[in-house]
Amino acid sequence: MVVWERLQSTESWEGVAGLHDLRDAVHDGVGDLTSFAFSIDTPLGMIRDTAKVTTAEARRMQARAEAKGIIVSVEIALTDMTGTRDVQDSDAEAVTDIDVVLDAQGSNFLTRPLAGTLRGVLEANIDREAERMVNRLRS
Repeated sequence: MVVWERLQSTESWEGVAGLHDLRDAVHDGVGDLTSFAFSIDTPLGMIRDTAKVTTAEARRMQARAEAKGIIVSVEIALTDMTGTRDVQDSDAEAVTDIDVVLDAQGSNFLTRPLAGTLRGVLEANIDREAERMVNRLRS
């Protein structure tokens, strides 16, 4: 599937949840993305770290990073659907539904308030973040 293959490229993740300068991608034996290095500008300053990518089940993946007591995760799930748009030869068009979940958690009592603020920012911008990713996957 084309969308799943594109998710294995760090270019698809650029800008999501503020991640940028993505580099050093690591793939497993079948080509699935397992980690990548990134930078993110936060109220605590610039953080450079490595995100771990897990594929718990087919067509669902989560990138997770922890730095300075804040855990940020991006979860993506793909579902194949049959579209209802009419096409000239009367065949239904294949459509892939993409669910994107962004979250931030504090790993201790000192970082929980900051994580709550970051979570609020992520939730407020989730539509924009999801749209960015969908546009990259379409191109």
